[in-house]
Amino acid sequence: MQIQNDFPLKDVLFYKIGGIAKYFITCENKQDIIDALEFIKTKNINKVFVLGLGSNLIFTDDYFDGAVIQIGQGRNSANEIKVNPDGLVECFAGEILDNVIKFALDNNLLGLEWAGGLPGTVGAAVRGNVGAFGGEIKDSIVSVDVLDYSTEQPVLKTLTNQELQFVYRGSIVKTHKKMVVITAYFKLQKGSKEDTEKAQEVYDKNKQFRKDHHPLEYANCGSVFKNLRDKEQIKKVLSIYPDLRENVEKKWYGKVAVASLIEKLGLKGYQIGDAQVSEKHALFIVNLGKAKFDDVLQIIAHVQQKFQDTFGFELEIEVEIVN
Repeated sequence: MQIQNDFPLKDVLFYKIGGIAKYFITCENKQDIIDALEFIKTKNINKVFVLGLGSNLIFTDDYFDGAVIQIGQGRNSANEIKVNPDGLVECFAGEILDNVIKFALDNNLLGLEWAGGLPGTVGAAVRGNVGAFGGEIKDSIVSVDVLDYSTEQPVLKTLTNQELQFVYRGSIVKTHKKMVVITAYFKLQKGSKEDTEKAQEVYDKNKQFRKDHHPLEYANCGSVFKNLRDKEQIKKVLSIYPDLRENVEKKWYGKVAVASLIEKLGLKGYQIGDAQVSEKHALFIVNLGKAKFDDVLQIIAHVQQKFQDTFGFELEIEVEIVN
């Protein structure tokens, strides 16, 4: 465990936006996390935020008068990805998700290849139930070990898939606020050589898609808004843009890709300060260099108002905003 005082968060967050944290604590294994929570208790710190790679966050520019804990991949041998005696892929929460996918493919284990190129750690993936290309992390998780620090002493618990209460881009870990993932257990399917080769192709294709279509050349926080899944909202959209029906049915897995609507509403390239709705992919608000927290929030509010005026409902935010 490493503790740094008055740490500039923009140095570690993907978005390169964020103020100074009173304490920045780096954890590389389970014991580090336990020690960090003890430090927080000893110092009587009330404001705590736990992050992985920091890839899907919009962090305030204001002083964060508390502790930010970053759970990262350590060099401790206990952090190795492995197949345990129950046949489950087991790994530390700070492991990078892409490394778990590579491990799975190397061992002819299938079920995570859809997530090729998704930036983030396993713990963050579980917390936010990450998804892409029709897949979600909940589809492969059997259980996770968590530390619940809402009580006097942190309690280690094992939560099953059902107990995690997965929803679209969320779980009980996210709503609980004082719970942190320690270890995750994945149930994957054993594949033949041919099956694995096909899965590898999916992984490579999805990873290349991100490089080709996402604005990775700029600092960003990933998808800012949730795609539309509500049937009534989809109905309203199709009443205005009936040409999107085929995409909803055949390309977008029954959802509406919000990026296409942002583009149709003429908001691609909309800019405040150095924050801009990406010209490459409208679901991203990129940092052109010196964007501020308030710049991004103003763009979000403008896009939401445009949706309200056009379709009669407000667009829901996917990225996590930390004030």
